[in-house]
Amino acid sequence: MPFIKTKNIHVTPNRSLRYICDPAKTQGGLNIMSVNCMPDARNAYLDMKQIYEYYAGRTFNEPMPKKGYAKVKLIHYIQSFDPKDNITIDTAQKIGLDLVREMFGEDVQAVIATHDDMGKVHNHIMLNVYDLKGRHFYSNKASLKKIKRLSDEICQRYGIKPFDRENYVRQPIISGYHEWINLKHGTSWKQQIRDRIDELIAVADSFDDLRNRMEQEGYTFKDGKNICVKAPGQQKNVRLKTLGDNYTLERIEKRIAEHKKKAFEVFVMPFYTITTSIKVKAGAYKNTSPIENTCGRFMRLYEILVQEKITNIHEAEDKLSSEETKYATILQQLQELKERITTLVSEIKSANHYFDDMGIIQRRFPKKEQDKVAVAIVKEHGFNSKDDISALSEQLEKYQSELAELNEQLSSSGGEVRKYKEIVDEYYLLNSGESYVDRLVREAKDNITQDEWNKMISNQRKIILEELDTLTNPPMYHLEKQIWDKIVKLRTMSVEPYEVERLIRALAVMRIEGIHKVEDARKFAAKMKNSASTAKDVSKRRVYECRADDYERIIFAVRNIDIYPPERKPPEQNKTPPKKKHRR
Repeated sequence: MPFIKTKNIHVTPNRSLRYICDPAKTQGGLNIMSVNCMPDARNAYLDMKQIYEYYAGRTFNEPMPKKGYAKVKLIHYIQSFDPKDNITIDTAQKIGLDLVREMFGEDVQAVIATHDDMGKVHNHIMLNVYDLKGRHFYSNKASLKKIKRLSDEICQRYGIKPFDRENYVRQPIISGYHEWINLKHGTSWKQQIRDRIDELIAVADSFDDLRNRMEQEGYTFKDGKNICVKAPGQQKNVRLKTLGDNYTLERIEKRIAEHKKKAFEVFVMPFYTITTSIKVKAGAYKNTSPIENTCGRFMRLYEILVQEKITNIHEAEDKLSSEETKYATILQQLQELKERITTLVSEIKSANHYFDDMGIIQRRFPKKEQDKVAVAIVKEHGFNSKDDISALSEQLEKYQSELAELNEQLSSSGGEVRKYKEIVDEYYLLNSGESYVDRLVREAKDNITQDEWNKMISNQRKIILEELDTLTNPPMYHLEKQIWDKIVKLRTMSVEPYEVERLIRALAVMRIEGIHKVEDARKFAAKMKNSASTAKDVSKRRVYECRADDYERIIFAVRNIDIYPPERKPPEQNKTPPKKKHRR
């Protein structure tokens, strides 16, 4: 597969020729196409100098002007070959000579030097911009496109496959010294955008999805002839194509499609192929009900993934997180509705007591607490007779209907949560292979006692409380920062102490285990549950179950990160009682 690139030479043509014709880099001699020219770099330089000065009327080695651009004296082409082609030095020189003859004719002055110093065979073609008859050659996009096409045709004659330009990806071009310095120090805006695009390609469904995700993070896009993007804090837009061939619109869409196909094979297919492995290892037990039930469960999960078009673990975790949030919201609405129903039932009972059991004196001068409540409710709603209570009964029927609907939604959402949670847990269990060192560390962690586990959490809790009391904000990952901010918020509210303590324990476990993502907590929880189900020792089983609960506490905290508990009302005894009015 030949590859052609070009570069114009403005000054120091003698040095350029000597570099290309260096005997230490040149193999198999030189081929020089020019009239009355000896095969060495010095004579090639003098011949080209003579022809250029004759037709151009300028000095061949004139210095670079202080302003503007210098005149082009030589055109430098590089024709490189893929090592897989196993091309010889002689064949490469013949291809280079045929290319120059067919492209520029017999009167051209050119030096073709074949090198193999870069790990692959390649030709350097140095061309004088004037030929022996005074015809001038130019290097532009049209000429480069033409010589690339001709190079492919000549190589096919020698049995070499043409260059695959569709799948070729050039490395990003460093446009200047300033960008090179930023790349070196990790402060390049372009590299930041490239890195974020590379990360999101693994989870995005399309370019529009990738763009929406980046815009939510503060990136801005500008449509036009070329799509431009700007990172948060960046002052100027940058075109996608200037980030490199791998970051054009077409290439990003192709990379997303390739990743989704590969992710399907990596994520979905194991749920199908594991059934065969289970039956092979089961041997004579392959037709027993436990083996068939296990294989059936994995086949059911595989069918869910195919039907819902879930191609990677990120999509499964996104669906699980979305359903968990929905479940928490429905559960909160359900609890609030139950409280309203309880209050409404109490009000109906008190109103019935007012009209059925209380006399005129009791209504005017209530003494019992039950009578006082009944009088207050009747006055609040403005009831004049028992028939007026029907409005509350209708409201109660409406609430009970809503309660039944919410219970159905909660049941449905709970089923979805269990479904996606099973997929995520099984995925991590299927991919829980670790190195020997990691396995030793894991075994050591798994063998700690309940007292050691609680002691570590207690020590970490003291550190967190000291930081909260002094408002010390240490460096944290994004997930830790979210829980930290919620703890600080709840401490300013009148809430039950256990609400704060639950979050502090979750944060302590996150720091002990180094959990920075919610999927890590799910992975640990799945592993602990699996260990608890297989543990024969009762004490170890309790440790595994306790740790699994602690990891689930982290997941619960993240799931309800935006849901705050209602503020606790001050106790009634703190209120100043109203002064009694004495009758005269």
